Amino acid sequence: MTIKILTINASDYGESQELHINGLKRVNVAPLCECPEDAIIGRSLTSCDTMAALMREAYGAGKRGEEFELVSETEEWG
Repeated sequence: MTIKILTINASDYGESQELHINGLKRVNVAPLCECPEDAIIGRSLTSCDTMAALMREAYGAGKRGEEFELVSETEEWG
């Protein structure tokens, strides 16, 4: 299982992060200061249900003997 944490520094919007698992974007984390009304669990905030599902997926990968790789990247936008 390869986990990539992509940090995006955008001059207009500040910093955000994306979590990719085996090449698929699964979670996005960003400041909600521009639209605080979107700060709702399960909408723009990651829910515990989502985190538990990701943990179950990682646990299953470990049981299957998959290696765990963590990659961190940063991109500058604007």
